[in-house]
Amino acid sequence: MLSELNMAMRFWLVQICALGTLLLFVSLGNWQLQRGNVKYTIESKQADSSTSAQTDDLPATPYANWRYKQIQLQGHYQTQQQFLLDNQIRDRLAGYAVLTPFYSQAYEQWVLVDRGWIAQGLKREQLPSVVLDEQPRTISGSVYVPYDDSFSLGDIAEGEDSGWPRRIQYVDYQAMSERLGVELLPFTVRLNADQEDGYRRDWVANQMSSQKHYGYAFQWFAMAVAIVVLWWLYSIRPLLSKKG
Repeated sequence: MLSELNMAMRFWLVQICALGTLLLFVSLGNWQLQRGNVKYTIESKQADSSTSAQTDDLPATPYANWRYKQIQLQGHYQTQQQFLLDNQIRDRLAGYAVLTPFYSQAYEQWVLVDRGWIAQGLKREQLPSVVLDEQPRTISGSVYVPYDDSFSLGDIAEGEDSGWPRRIQYVDYQAMSERLGVELLPFTVRLNADQEDGYRRDWVANQMSSQKHYGYAFQWFAMAVAIVVLWWLYSIRPLLSKKG
């Protein structure tokens, strides 16, 4: 009697573990599939933006409708107050994204321009030089609107650093506006590669592609199928054979 009880407990324990593992693998596969769909949408919009006509209009609400569209702005940079977005990696090298405020004369509005990636240098405490003049100019780039508010702890700036350019840990348009003393619109213009006064501009180099997400989804679903096959061969089929 006790032996039969132990066998029954082991049987149901195996069923629960198998079912739990199956649900886990399916959930992970679905998550990767959803991430792949999101990345595919992003890649499609980025590809369309490279061939889309530029507009002189400044993006307006809802800003998400302007994501990755090409715009052209006339104005000048605010070169005395620039931000260096920390922890940006290219080819295994640490560096910064150079974020420079730009004043649009036609609309009397301030926007943040991502001028590209620059290497950190040998010493972290020594910030790279990102100087440029404030002469009037015309710039073109693609509109980047964040997909969601990132979860962040602490102040955007590192330590008590109050100098310029200022190293920051994440982009917070409101906090950056307060430090600049001007109102920044809640999006970034990514400077096109053919524009002057920029650095390395390969915006998607460090992002996992949609194909990789789809590949991972296939792996999780394949493991889920393997669980079902093993479950059938070593648990369900022997049970049915005994009943037969």
